[in-house]
Amino acid sequence: MSKNVQIVLTVDASSLYQMSNPSQEEIDTVSTLSDDNDGISENGKVQGFLSNVYLGHNVEWIGSTTDDGYSVAIDRIVYDFDLNDPNDKCFLEDDITIMGTGGCNSKVVATIKDQIEMAKTQNIYKIEFSIHYNNVAKSYLIDPKLIANP
Repeated sequence: MSKNVQIVLTVDASSLYQMSNPSQEEIDTVSTLSDDNDGISENGKVQGFLSNVYLGHNVEWIGSTTDDGYSVAIDRIVYDFDLNDPNDKCFLEDDITIMGTGGCNSKVVATIKDQIEMAKTQNIYKIEFSIHYNNVAKSYLIDPKLIANP
């Protein structure tokens, strides 16, 4: 069943915000990804998270936290090209960077290209997100995967 997919980045925002220069491992420790289409991470880390998305449908990324006074904004999605693979193709729209809606509750919505040659291909991308607290934002980066389905 083809449908739009929503991916949620949930962050222990107060913990991450208080860290000074957190490593990728520290960011992973306080961040989880989930979606409404049985996405899974076989290694339990955000870099291993794989979402099934559908050709011609939308994917939406939103941020979430349960920490009072904090918000998580998805600032942009950036496709991560494999420079060693001349056949590497991004299946998110026509741009390698998709900007969020802006602000402390920013989200990103993109359309998966409706091209059958994209089916069953896997794309690695980066989620640039920020945590907002008392009108001050700090930015972070994670890199999960998408796989296109017809």
